[in-house]
Amino acid sequence: MKTTQLCLLTFLFLFARNTEAQTPQELLTKFYFDSNFPIIDSTGFDFSETYTNSGTSWAIDSFPESVVFHNQMSYQNSINPNTSYDIRIGKGGQLYSFRGVFGESVPPQWVNPNWVQPSYGGGHSYAPWVDEVWQLVSVDGSIHNPPDSSYFIHQAGVYLKTPEQTDPFYSPILAEYFNSDEQSYSVVNWGQQAHTEDLQNINHDAGLLYYTKYTNKGKGIIQIDNMIYNFGQDNMNFLNVPWGGVRNSSLDHFFISTPTHDYNLTTGLYGQTPVIQTANTGGWVAWSNNIDGNSPTLGMAHPTTTNTYGNKFRYGDAGNLSNVNNLRDYHVFEMIRQPIGDQLGFGKAMSFRYFYVLGESVDAVKNTILEYDLVGYGLDSSYVADMNDVPSIRYAFSTSGQGIQETVTTAPNGLLLRTSPYSQSYPLFYITSANGTSVITSNPYHFSEYPYDGTMENMSLLGFLDTQSELIVTEHTVCEGASFSFFDGTIFNNLQDDTSHISTALSSQLNWDSLIVQNVVVNPNNEINAVHTACNSFTWIDGVTYQSSTNLPSVTLENIYGCDSIIHLNLVIDTVNTLTTVEDLEMMSLAEGAAYQWLDCDENYAQVVGEVNQSFICTENGTYAVQVSENNCIDTSDCITILTVGSLNELSNQILVYPNPSSGILHIEGLETLKSSAKISILDIHGNIIKRIGLDSKTLNLNAFSPGRYYLEIAYNGQLEVIEIVRK
Repeated sequence: MKTTQLCLLTFLFLFARNTEAQTPQELLTKFYFDSNFPIIDSTGFDFSETYTNSGTSWAIDSFPESVVFHNQMSYQNSINPNTSYDIRIGKGGQLYSFRGVFGESVPPQWVNPNWVQPSYGGGHSYAPWVDEVWQLVSVDGSIHNPPDSSYFIHQAGVYLKTPEQTDPFYSPILAEYFNSDEQSYSVVNWGQQAHTEDLQNINHDAGLLYYTKYTNKGKGIIQIDNMIYNFGQDNMNFLNVPWGGVRNSSLDHFFISTPTHDYNLTTGLYGQTPVIQTANTGGWVAWSNNIDGNSPTLGMAHPTTTNTYGNKFRYGDAGNLSNVNNLRDYHVFEMIRQPIGDQLGFGKAMSFRYFYVLGESVDAVKNTILEYDLVGYGLDSSYVADMNDVPSIRYAFSTSGQGIQETVTTAPNGLLLRTSPYSQSYPLFYITSANGTSVITSNPYHFSEYPYDGTMENMSLLGFLDTQSELIVTEHTVCEGASFSFFDGTIFNNLQDDTSHISTALSSQLNWDSLIVQNVVVNPNNEINAVHTACNSFTWIDGVTYQSSTNLPSVTLENIYGCDSIIHLNLVIDTVNTLTTVEDLEMMSLAEGAAYQWLDCDENYAQVVGEVNQSFICTENGTYAVQVSENNCIDTSDCITILTVGSLNELSNQILVYPNPSSGILHIEGLETLKSSAKISILDIHGNIIKRIGLDSKTLNLNAFSPGRYYLEIAYNGQLEVIEIVRK
C-alpha cells in the first residue's frame, strides 16, 4: 500500500517547485497530495465545456439539463468499449451524469409527490441534480436536529424549498482548472446548506470549501481526489465521501469484495442493510446488471483504513423498487467517514482519493483494481499544511466604478496571499452583487445571509491569509514631490511615481462603525497637510482636529465587525506640465487651462508683475521661468535665458550663419572683419558658455550638440550681438 508519508513527501516536492510558471487558477486548485499513479492510456480522451444533450431521461420537468451542465470528460476505447465512459460535471462540482456501455448510471432525480409541499418554489423539481448525484456531504451532528434544523452541507447545491426559490442554485465555483497534460479537471466550490426551508428558522451557515479533481487514467479508470477545508466555526463529525449511487435499471446488482478479493452479491433496502466496515473488505465494490456479474460493470476502489472513526459504507435500494409507485430507480451508496474531536474543526482539512473503474464484468473490474493496486493508491488523510508549505501569490488592486479590479503582480507592495489553505487560515473571496458592486472579503455572506436569493452574482477565491479580513481599496492623488502618511504610520517622502501601500487595521482597533480616510490636501509648497484618520474625525499634522461634519472630501469605508481591514491605498502622483516653448522673444507654457505666474530667475524667482498669462513676451534680456498651478499642485519650469532683446543690428549684414537650423556643419562668414578684441562664444539656452571660437572660424560642427536652441554671442566694442542658432 502507498503510504501517507510517501504522498506527503510528494506533496512537499511538488510545492517546492518554482510556481512562477503556474497560473493562478492552477495554484488555487492545487491539492496537498499527488498519487503518482500514471496515465496508462492517454488516447481517446476529450474534455468539453460545450453542452450537448446527454440522451439521458431525467425526472426533472421544470429545468433542462443545460442548467446544471458545466463540462464533461469522455474516454473512448475502441479495443475495449466496456471501459469507455462519459461523465458530466455540474456547476456545483458534482458528478451528475455517468454513462458507460451500461447506459446512464446516475439516478433520474425522481421525488415522491407526497414529499412536495405547496410552498416549494421548485415544485416537483425541488432537487435539480443536488441530491441523488455523486457529491460530498458534511454534517455537524451536534446541531443537526431534523426535522426542524437539518444540517447538510452539499457540494452540489441547495433544495428549492422556499417560495422564492424558482431557479437552481449550485454551490458557487470559486476556482477551476483544466490540465490537458494530466487529463484532469479541478474545481473548488463553496458548499451550501441544502435545507433552505430550515435556514430561515435556524440560520445554519456553511464554512466549507470542497475541492474535487477528476482525472482520466485510461482503460476505464477515473481517479477522484477530494479535499474539505473548514473555515467556519462548526465542527464536522460526519462525512459522505462520496454520497451517490446508481440506477437499478442500468446496474441492478451490487457486489462487495472480500479481503481475499472474492466478491459477494448483496441485496436489501437502504436503511435496513448492514453498515459495512471497509477494513472487512478488499477495498472495492461493483455494480452490474447481471446477477453473476457477467455484464458491463462499474466499480469503485477506495481505502480500507482511515484516520477517522471507522471507514464504512451503507447501501441499498431506495425503497421497494418493485412498487409501481416508486420511480426513484435508485440504489444508494454512501461512503462514511467520522472525524474524531476537531479533526475537521476550524482551520482543519481532510483529503481523500478513490477510483471509478469500468469493465466488461465484475471480474474484469477486479483484475484492473488488483493489477494497478488502486486500493493502495487510495487516500484518507487529516493532514493540513503549514503556511510556509504552500505557494503564495501577490495581487494589486484598483477601483473601477462600483467594482474592484485585481491583477496578479510580482511587485513587493502587492497583497501576499497563500494559494492553498493552511492551518487556521481564512479564505479571501472576490464577490460581486447583482447590481455590480464588488467586495473582497473573508465573509461569504457579505451581501446576504441567503446566498441563493439572487443578491450575489459571482464569487471567486483569491487565496488565504491569517485573519478574517475585508479589503478596502481606495485611491488618492498627491503632488509630485509630496510626502504621504499611511494608516499604519508608514511615510513615503518625495513621491515621484504612482505607488501603492497596504496597511492593516486590526478588528480590535476598529471599534467604530466605519473607517473614514481623508483625501490628501496639498498646499502650494507641495507639503502634505492631511494624514489618514480614524473613527469620526480628521487629524492633521499641525495637531488640529476637524470633525467629520467639516465640508472636506472624504470616502467612508465599511468595516465588518470581527474582520481586520486591509487598506490597499493607491497613490496617483499628479505632475504639473512645466514644458515651455520659445519663439523669438515670446515664451509660452505648454500647460493648458492652468494658472500661470512668470518669474525672474536672476532676481531669486521674483514674480514678473502682471505676467499671469500662458505666454510672456520678454522686454529685457534675462533668465525667466513660469510657475504653473494645476489641480492644487504647483511646479516651476526650467529657467530660460533670453539674450536677443535690443541686439546690435549693424553686424547683420556682415555676419552670415547658414544653414540655420542645421543638423551638422554650420557655416559662419564675416567673423574675420571684426577687430581682434571681439570675443565669440556659443551659449546654451540657460546662458551658459559651452564653447569659444576664434575670429578665423569658418564652420561650427553641431554633431556633438544635443538638439535644441543655442546662441552665437559676439562681444564687440563693449556691446553684445546675439544670433540664435538651432541644432535639429
